[in-house]
Amino acid sequence: MSKCDITVTAEKTHYKIGDTVTGEVKVQIDKECKCDGLTIEKYWQTHGKGNRSRGCHDTETLFSGVWQPGAYAYPFSFKLEEGPLSYHGHILNIDWYLKAKADIPWSLDPSGEVDFILEKNDEVDSDERDYLYRNSLDKKQVSINDKGWWKLFPLIFVIIGITFVYTGESFFIGTIFSIVGSIIFYKMIQSSLAERKLGEVTCTVDKEDYFPGDYFNATIKFTPRDKINIHTITAKLSGEEISVSGSGTNKTTHRHRFFEETMELLQKGELSKNFPVNRKCQFMIPENAPASFEASDNDIKWSVIFEVDIPRWPDWYNDISIRVLN
Repeated sequence: MSKCDITVTAEKTHYKIGDTVTGEVKVQIDKECKCDGLTIEKYWQTHGKGNRSRGCHDTETLFSGVWQPGAYAYPFSFKLEEGPLSYHGHILNIDWYLKAKADIPWSLDPSGEVDFILEKNDEVDSDERDYLYRNSLDKKQVSINDKGWWKLFPLIFVIIGITFVYTGESFFIGTIFSIVGSIIFYKMIQSSLAERKLGEVTCTVDKEDYFPGDYFNATIKFTPRDKINIHTITAKLSGEEISVSGSGTNKTTHRHRFFEETMELLQKGELSKNFPVNRKCQFMIPENAPASFEASDNDIKWSVIFEVDIPRWPDWYNDISIRVLN
């Protein structure tokens, strides 16, 4: 069996969106060898606390045929037309790779790999930046109070738990199901209960997409149905890494909040019945903000979190996702 060594080299270690990454694949053969295909692949991959996500595959075939003993070099190039940008965080990392692999019949396929850094490009105009950096994130500006029949879903856990307890199947599992289901159900109806006093609450942000350094307004509006005391009303700009490890019953969600800024919209006091409340504040996206990212089991999420803290009554809460382009 012949020995086939593969090495991948890139011209540079750092590239920007819109650049072309170039390099070559070097192959060293010690005896005649048939190759059904030597390919080079460009892709990104996550690593950290969560399951690995991978995407943006772009493959080029460099050679197919018979190698004689010797050394060979095959140049390649890829246009870097889209993100995500390289990212190294607390529980989530995103890296780019160039991987060459030779399809050798009746043998383990030899391969070689090199990584590179993909950075933002400040030289392109805003319209082109918007096109280059935008990915398939969907805006998630749905109020907790608009979940409809999903509010009843946690009750299934409660019913299952009670059934387990009363039938003697498993007191421990039944208790856990009942407690978890009750907590989830309360969280889902919490804001609905708060609106019995607050009235219908509307919270908005100026738009969906922002670049680092952009300013935007966050607004909350409601008209109390009755006289009510509140402790505080706040809006919080949050940046968070979210990674999921494992699957099924062994699934674990890891979170790390890398940015947080809280604005107080209204201090402790009494609100009058039928007197409209309209509060606004302004946030700035940090200059070094990482771009929003969404993949299977791994996310970089930016959001504005509104909260109305009501003494001795369920608090009102809502989370509006925004998208940071970079």
